[in-house]
Amino acid sequence: MTTVGKMASMTQRLVHLDLKGAAPKLSYLEEIIPLIQQWGATGLIIEYEDMFPYHGDISEVASSQAYSVEEVRKLLNMAERYNLEVMPLVQTFGHLEFALKHETFAKIREIPHYPTTLCPCHPDSVTMVTTMLDQVLEMHPKTKWFHIGCDEVYHLGKCDLCRRKMADENLTAQQLFFGHVKAVATYIKTHYPTITPIVWDDMFRFAQVKDLKTSGLGGLVEPMIWHYLSSFLLPENLFDNLSTVFPDIWVASAFKGATGVCASMTNISFHVENHLSWLRLIDEKGSKFNSVRGFAITGWQRYDHFAVMCELLPVAIPSLAMCLSVAKQRVFTQDMHMHISNQLEFKPGLPLNPYQCHVPTECRYPGSAVYAAMVDWIQIQAKCEQFLQSDTLCSWMNDYNIERGFVNPMHIEPIVTEATNILARLCEVQIKVQKSMEPIFADDTVTEWIQTYLEPKSKRFSDIVEKGQKVLGRVNFKSYEEKMSQDT
Repeated sequence: MTTVGKMASMTQRLVHLDLKGAAPKLSYLEEIIPLIQQWGATGLIIEYEDMFPYHGDISEVASSQAYSVEEVRKLLNMAERYNLEVMPLVQTFGHLEFALKHETFAKIREIPHYPTTLCPCHPDSVTMVTTMLDQVLEMHPKTKWFHIGCDEVYHLGKCDLCRRKMADENLTAQQLFFGHVKAVATYIKTHYPTITPIVWDDMFRFAQVKDLKTSGLGGLVEPMIWHYLSSFLLPENLFDNLSTVFPDIWVASAFKGATGVCASMTNISFHVENHLSWLRLIDEKGSKFNSVRGFAITGWQRYDHFAVMCELLPVAIPSLAMCLSVAKQRVFTQDMHMHISNQLEFKPGLPLNPYQCHVPTECRYPGSAVYAAMVDWIQIQAKCEQFLQSDTLCSWMNDYNIERGFVNPMHIEPIVTEATNILARLCEVQIKVQKSMEPIFADDTVTEWIQTYLEPKSKRFSDIVEKGQKVLGRVNFKSYEEKMSQDT
């Protein structure tokens, strides 16, 4: 049993639905939202990105796969039915690729050829952001909190407008950042006075206390401190500094999407340790604040808008169940592990790290077919890598020798046989992945996953089989001297 000390309970446990990749169909959310509530969630953070049905002047921001107005209403009704608070999340500074990639909004980029960060000094920037906020808030009249993002603002004070403003007003890049956050947060508080803006903390982490105090953000926003590792790397004085300005904070852990940009399966042990570390840290630091409102349990689907998809939501449902239970009960025990394992019908048991599991696993829960398909995928992926990096392939079927016909069928034949078997297995896995994903995701999502991960591997092995078969069909033994003469 792993446990932590006792502290004032955090009332909120919000599950983050990241919709910027592999947004699930509403029919799937209908299946898992009751489970999320049962495992201890009190709410949802819905990061819409380009999946919200934006309209009017910003209609092109919406993806062609965006939820309809009716679907958003249905999602919100689901949440209300299970007493789950909804905190919308709309990026308003950094990570705005989903909007800034469009030429219409190129003029408000901080760096013209980087569609990542908004220029805080362009007169159209706040207008564009507040238009998004208004449209989202119109559909969320009951929300108490609104997350305005503002993490990882990589480019500050780079464009001519920003440099001029910094020079004219003697501002630092940090103060420029605070100014934009204040403008967005003030807009929300002015037009929606019952809503509290939430902001990621990372751009605050190395700010001087005097800058925090003069930022005007105290009492205006609540920081959400995010950290996804078990060993904390946060600045030692972060909590002291924040507590001088912000009476209330949130913390953000993760249940998926934080262990590798190309990860296919979820390492549950990693995320459980992250939650236990957070609980210990809050025991130590939480008294500095009026309240630590609760956990935001994030589940990232891409590292950013242009990144590949990482662990799919159905794969991470067991991790979410475990992390919610740990956050609620403040303990991780074998009984908890066994209870969730039985509930999700894992046989012989739920592996805490599927990458290290060598026993065939069966399970049954909403989306478990995707879990089973991804287990097959990581196993064949490992076999592919082992084959491609083998001395056998490099020694007897390298491109140099193949091009010159300097080969021995005794070595080529087993290589081609093994590559053919792996290719056949890749085709089987592709069928299984497609069949498991289609009920849960849009066709574009299924196609993207297969073409990102599976098809490149299949093409690589098709090439090996084709080259091997061709060279076996025209074997003409050459001496080493003949081979060398070709090069000269």
